[in-house]
Amino acid sequence: MSRSVLLNLVLTFAPAVVAAQNTPLPMTGGSPTLNVQQQAALRQLRVQFQQSRLQARTRLLAALTPAHRAAVANIVGQLALTLNPNPRAGAQALDTVLTPAEKQSILSIVAAERANTQTLRQHQKAIFEATLTAAQRAQAAQREAQRQAYRRGHQRPMHVPEPGAIVLRTLGSFGSPGRSSFSRA
Repeated sequence: MSRSVLLNLVLTFAPAVVAAQNTPLPMTGGSPTLNVQQQAALRQLRVQFQQSRLQARTRLLAALTPAHRAAVANIVGQLALTLNPNPRAGAQALDTVLTPAEKQSILSIVAAERANTQTLRQHQKAIFEATLTAAQRAQAAQREAQRQAYRRGHQRPMHVPEPGAIVLRTLGSFGSPGRSSFSRA
């Protein structure tokens, strides 16, 4: 390609490039602006999420016998010190150590924490939806209906949580930071 053709192309498209750089990106729905009360409510919800996780962790520790807490500490320590930790094997080892009563208690704690988290998420959603316009709310409702229809048509098998894995995720460092320890048991 000759220099004159290249220069011609650059000069032809230069105004469009400059205009594109100065034009803000289009927003599909805009970012809702939260007022001071909504921001405070969301901060309070964040604190409640953290408190809920901490309470669940405390209840989980209380559900274990001292000997089983020591076993958990031992397994978590071994996993932390190995080059290639295998949390699944650690969870299986814990499952063999835990009594049926402890396992049931752990599953009950998980169910209560999940229910509490769901309630907090509903509050969070209500605060967010209060910032939306009527058109945005209608669009969100339509998306939610589509999501529900998809879920009904694509049922996944029920996941059965393993108490040993729950204990490791909650008390070890094998969960996702910032998320509930029980989100994927």
